Amino acid sequence: MRLTTIVLAGITATMALAGSAMAQTGTHLAVRGISPFFFDREEDAVRRAFRSVLNREPTNSELRRYKGLMEDERWTEADVRRDISSRSDYYRYSTNRGMRPEAIIRRAYQDILGRDPDAEGMRTYRSNIVERGWTEQDVREALRNSPEYQTGQARTASADRIINRAYQDILGRQPDPEGLNTYRRNIIERGWDEQDVRTALRRSQERHDIARSSQRSVSDAEASEMVRRAYQTVLKREPDASGMQEYKARILNDRWTEQQVVSALRSSPERREVARAQRTISDSEATEMVRRAYQSVLNREPDAGGLRDYKARVMNDRWTEQQLVNALRNSDEYRSKH
Repeated sequence: MRLTTIVLAGITATMALAGSAMAQTGTHLAVRGISPFFFDREEDAVRRAFRSVLNREPTNSELRRYKGLMEDERWTEADVRRDISSRSDYYRYSTNRGMRPEAIIRRAYQDILGRDPDAEGMRTYRSNIVERGWTEQDVREALRNSPEYQTGQARTASADRIINRAYQDILGRQPDPEGLNTYRRNIIERGWDEQDVRTALRRSQERHDIARSSQRSVSDAEASEMVRRAYQTVLKREPDASGMQEYKARILNDRWTEQQVVSALRSSPERREVARAQRTISDSEATEMVRRAYQSVLNREPDAGGLRDYKARVMNDRWTEQQLVNALRNSDEYRSKH
């Protein structure tokens, strides 16, 4: 009996000491059983970062993504905060009027669903961005949760589009099979997005070798001038704030040349509109362009006077649909709503 008592006392004392030590290191005992488990410190850090920077909780995919970066890439909580703060896809329209909701929505649809948005999707997501404070990430998350995206084939195709573009932009080549499989798995299973892929490629040894062999660094002013020239060459206009920011980042961070900016602009929806405007546009085509612009910006059908005036702009002055959208955004009606 005495030996049993001594053994039990020893076990009790050991458990008490272990419990005290675990309390100091952020662990506790399970309610059922005596096996300790650790608090998820990475998850806590990600949640704190989102509350601090964006004043909200992370989505499941965001939580999975940043936890993976902390575990695999040795990111700290400060790295997570810095990344969230610097990403343009977390900007809100209310604090960044340079955002172009239509371009954001088109890019999200192309990346995730591989197609242009339908009229209803464009109208709904634009309203969410402008009126409900949605970010580009919110739009992308909604599309990833759509039934259209849920098939495995759609997810794989979306991941491959993102990976191929990132490799071309940063390394100037197609992804090798190993890289394609690795990043595809990170996107589909771990919630990575294009910026995560780009960040990883920028940190790769191959990218460092390219940077070392490249010419001198381009200054901020030189990058701005390169973007302006490309816009004037392709779109015949000055770059908007969002476009300037995006393409300057490509030049300064990804070492894009001016020709790469030109090539990207030639592949843009706006460039297709410019090319379309250079040919003769029929009355019905002009009417449809005006109707789409009104629905996109003012969420209504055009009145008779607006339809007449803007059709004349399209047919006589070669206005593009983007020019119609810009004009409607400067209208008193739009300002009164926003």
